[in-house]
Amino acid sequence: MSKAFEEIVKEASQLSRKQRLNLASLLLELNDGTAQAEVSGEWEQEILARIQAVDENSAEGISFEEVMREAEDRLSS
Repeated sequence: MSKAFEEIVKEASQLSRKQRLNLASLLLELNDGTAQAEVSGEWEQEILARIQAVDENSAEGISFEEVMREAEDRLSS
């Protein structure tokens, strides 16, 4: 561990329970923000690929009835 990390751990251990929870929440939010940006970029690529497939008539659709049948099958399992 780096000196800076050890110092942060030492200071964090002296915080109240509520302060430690707030700190943990902040750290998780910082991490989720990065992950969220990555996921958003991947979804953007997926959406564009699906639009392109529809535009090129290479997408295979599923009927509403089939979707509902599959949903009902999954719910009854």
